[in-house]
Amino acid sequence: MKKTMLSLAFIFAAVWACTDRDDDLTTANIRIKNNSNLNLNLVEVIADSLFYENVDVDGFSEYLEYEEAFQAMPFRVETDSANFDFTPEQQDLDPLPIGLYTYEISINEEGAIELDFKID
Repeated sequence: MKKTMLSLAFIFAAVWACTDRDDDLTTANIRIKNNSNLNLNLVEVIADSLFYENVDVDGFSEYLEYEEAFQAMPFRVETDSANFDFTPEQQDLDPLPIGLYTYEISINEEGAIELDFKID
Protein backbone atom coordinates (compact mmCIF):
# COMPACT_ATOMS: atom_id res chain seq x y z
CA MET A 1 0.00 0.00 0.00
CA LYS A 2 2.85 2.38 0.86
CA LYS A 3 4.47 1.74 -2.52
CA THR A 4 1.23 2.53 -4.31
CA MET A 5 0.73 5.78 -2.41
CA LEU A 6 4.35 6.75 -2.95
CA SER A 7 4.08 6.01 -6.67
CA LEU A 8 0.92 8.11 -6.94
CA ALA A 9 2.62 10.96 -5.11
CA PHE A 10 5.55 10.86 -7.54
CA ILE A 11 3.24 10.79 -10.56
CA PHE A 12 1.23 13.74 -9.21
CA ALA A 13 4.43 15.70 -8.52
CA ALA A 14 5.77 14.97 -12.01
CA VAL A 15 2.55 16.10 -13.71
CA TRP A 16 2.35 19.24 -11.58
CA ALA A 17 6.01 20.09 -12.26
CA CYS A 18 5.50 19.82 -16.03
CA THR A 19 2.98 22.65 -16.25
CA ASP A 20 4.47 25.92 -17.49
CA ARG A 21 3.59 29.36 -16.21
CA ASP A 22 2.19 30.25 -19.62
CA ASP A 23 -0.08 27.18 -20.01
CA ASP A 24 -3.15 28.88 -18.53
CA LEU A 25 -2.81 32.38 -19.97
CA THR A 26 -5.79 34.08 -21.56
CA THR A 27 -4.29 37.57 -22.10
CA ALA A 28 -0.96 39.35 -22.35
CA ASN A 29 0.87 39.37 -18.99
CA ILE A 30 3.53 41.99 -18.34
CA ARG A 31 6.03 42.39 -15.51
CA ILE A 32 8.52 45.15 -14.71
CA LYS A 33 12.29 44.76 -14.44
CA ASN A 34 14.01 47.64 -12.67
CA ASN A 35 17.24 48.43 -14.53
CA SER A 36 17.64 51.79 -12.81
CA ASN A 37 19.66 52.61 -9.70
CA LEU A 38 16.50 53.73 -7.84
CA ASN A 39 13.90 51.61 -6.10
CA LEU A 40 10.59 51.92 -7.92
CA ASN A 41 7.94 52.46 -5.26
CA LEU A 42 5.08 52.55 -7.75
CA VAL A 43 4.71 52.06 -11.49
CA GLU A 44 1.25 52.94 -12.78
CA VAL A 45 0.40 51.88 -16.30
CA ILE A 46 -2.01 54.61 -17.24
CA ALA A 47 -3.91 52.82 -20.00
CA ASP A 48 -5.30 50.09 -17.71
CA SER A 49 -4.75 51.72 -14.30
CA LEU A 50 -2.60 48.78 -13.23
CA PHE A 51 -0.07 49.23 -10.43
CA TYR A 52 3.27 47.55 -9.76
CA GLU A 53 4.63 48.23 -6.28
CA ASN A 54 8.08 48.10 -4.69
CA VAL A 55 10.34 46.90 -7.50
CA ASP A 56 13.88 46.91 -6.12
CA VAL A 57 17.00 47.74 -8.13
CA ASP A 58 17.67 44.83 -10.55
CA GLY A 59 14.44 43.22 -9.32
CA PHE A 60 11.31 41.99 -11.06
CA SER A 61 7.65 42.59 -10.28
CA GLU A 62 4.94 39.97 -10.53
CA TYR A 63 3.16 39.55 -13.86
CA LEU A 64 -0.12 41.44 -14.25
CA GLU A 65 -2.83 40.57 -16.75
CA TYR A 66 -3.88 43.19 -19.29
CA GLU A 67 -7.12 43.35 -21.21
CA GLU A 68 -5.20 44.92 -24.09
CA ALA A 69 -1.44 45.52 -24.04
CA PHE A 70 1.11 47.01 -26.41
CA GLN A 71 4.91 47.00 -26.72
CA ALA A 72 4.97 50.47 -25.20
CA MET A 73 2.27 52.18 -23.17
CA PRO A 74 2.30 55.39 -21.12
CA PHE A 75 3.15 54.96 -17.45
CA ARG A 76 4.17 56.92 -14.37
CA VAL A 77 6.98 55.95 -11.97
CA GLU A 78 7.31 57.05 -8.34
CA THR A 79 10.61 56.69 -6.49
CA ASP A 80 11.71 57.96 -3.07
CA SER A 81 13.21 61.09 -4.59
CA ALA A 82 11.25 61.88 -7.77
CA ASN A 83 8.39 61.07 -10.12
CA PHE A 84 8.85 60.28 -13.80
CA ASP A 85 6.42 60.01 -16.71
CA PHE A 86 6.89 57.89 -19.81
CA THR A 87 5.00 58.51 -23.03
CA PRO A 88 5.98 56.34 -25.99
CA GLU A 89 7.06 58.21 -29.10
CA GLN A 90 4.92 55.94 -31.21
CA GLN A 91 2.38 53.43 -29.97
CA ASP A 92 1.87 50.21 -31.91
CA LEU A 93 -1.65 49.75 -33.19
CA ASP A 94 -1.57 45.98 -32.89
CA PRO A 95 -2.16 44.59 -29.38
CA LEU A 96 0.19 41.96 -28.04
CA PRO A 97 -0.89 38.35 -28.38
CA ILE A 98 -1.37 36.10 -25.37
CA GLY A 99 2.00 35.63 -23.70
CA LEU A 100 4.51 36.75 -21.09
CA TYR A 101 6.40 40.02 -21.53
CA THR A 102 8.77 42.28 -19.58
CA TYR A 103 9.14 46.06 -19.57
CA GLU A 104 12.74 46.78 -18.59
CA ILE A 105 12.79 50.29 -17.13
CA SER A 106 15.91 52.46 -16.87
CA ILE A 107 16.17 56.10 -15.83
CA ASN A 108 19.03 57.96 -17.51
CA GLU A 109 21.10 60.79 -16.01
CA GLU A 110 18.80 63.41 -17.54
CA GLY A 111 15.84 61.86 -15.70
CA ALA A 112 14.22 60.36 -18.79
CA ILE A 113 12.78 56.87 -18.73
CA GLU A 114 14.14 54.35 -21.20
CA LEU A 115 11.99 51.29 -21.93
CA ASP A 116 13.18 47.98 -23.38
CA PHE A 117 10.45 45.51 -24.31
CA LYS A 118 11.25 41.80 -23.96
CA ILE A 119 9.30 38.66 -24.84
CA ASP A 120 9.70 36.08 -22.08
